[in-house]
Amino acid sequence: ARQQNKALDGFHEELLDFMLHRHWAGNIRELENFIERLVALTPADHTQISHTILPDDLRREFEKTASARHDLQVSKSLAERLAEYESQIIRQTLVQCDWNQSLAARQLKISEQTIRYKMGKLNIFKPNL
Repeated sequence: ARQQNKALDGFHEELLDFMLHRHWAGNIRELENFIERLVALTPADHTQISHTILPDDLRREFEKTASARHDLQVSKSLAERLAEYESQIIRQTLVQCDWNQSLAARQLKISEQTIRYKMGKLNIFKPNL
């Protein structure tokens, strides 16, 4: 985004989840090219990259995956749903804080020790891009 002078905060949570769980045949290089293309296609007045700019084939795959996740969500317990929601909130805050755990903890009004504990418990790791 910086290379293209765009002020983007990151990816919409559902798109990020889609990208993390999708199989990338060309491994990390394919993913990097995909991200660069999404940044280029994102209008300058947008702050987040969303699934609406995906090419048609990937948009259909995204929608199919999102629908399947929704169906799975309905059958989950309250504890499972809360853990997923907590994970999304923490991950989104970390992305907004450029993965600065101290800053993210302050924004969430929890201690640094708590955010580290929750990151481990919820398997939240900084992507190596």
